[in-house]
Amino acid sequence: MAILKNAINALDPAPDRKKELTLLLSLLSELCEQKVTEFTNAIEEDIRTAGTAENRSIPVSEILAKHTEYRAYVSADAGKIATEVGGAIKKFVAGGSDEIIDGIASLLTTGLEAIIGAGKGIQQEMSSYYIVVQGLAIARYDVKIWSRYIEASGITSQIEHALAVAAYKSSVDVTKVSLNTFLLAYERQLQEMQFTPQQQIEYIDYAEKLYDRLTGAKMQAGDGGAPALVYAGTAKDFRAPGELSGSLWD
Repeated sequence: MAILKNAINALDPAPDRKKELTLLLSLLSELCEQKVTEFTNAIEEDIRTAGTAENRSIPVSEILAKHTEYRAYVSADAGKIATEVGGAIKKFVAGGSDEIIDGIASLLTTGLEAIIGAGKGIQQEMSSYYIVVQGLAIARYDVKIWSRYIEASGITSQIEHALAVAAYKSSVDVTKVSLNTFLLAYERQLQEMQFTPQQQIEYIDYAEKLYDRLTGAKMQAGDGGAPALVYAGTAKDFRAPGELSGSLWD
């Protein structure tokens, strides 16, 4: 046993490796913090300009919640990233239909597995947003994720993955988007989540009823109710909800 331990230490001296890993973790932590800050600024800018000529994504009225995190993993635990982050996002989206939550988590997991498995020494990013019919309201979720594959090759210790995540929940402003545009965007997202045609019809019917109820309430309150913005551009003018973008998709 002592002979094996001495052989391993000779190849991978513990004190030097410990200092190296401590420095690497410190640098990774700072890098992850920078990415989280970059993501929060980018999402808030995207939310602020949503529904304008330069940003034809679904407009919102208020930011309701946000979630940020970053992690570093040893190689043996790298496979946990997709499931753990998927689970965290599921909790963040909690309150909507189980099928919708599972569909969003599935898209995120697919994207995570793609950027995590891209290769050694690679940095990848993914970005998307989703619209969710949640109870008696319609919400928008924005998610940005960054992953970097780092390898500190050794026998006793190895750090391989760094991950940064930012997610925002906002209230969709139904007075600034037409019913037709909303339903087209929602249907596209359902297709991305591999919903069957029957499921798509069911969720679109419910979304339409909720939209009518929300805009009707606005009219009763004296806000006019009619959408102030109707998108006249093509589908290429704005990124559809549920569509993945980033290093591997753009």
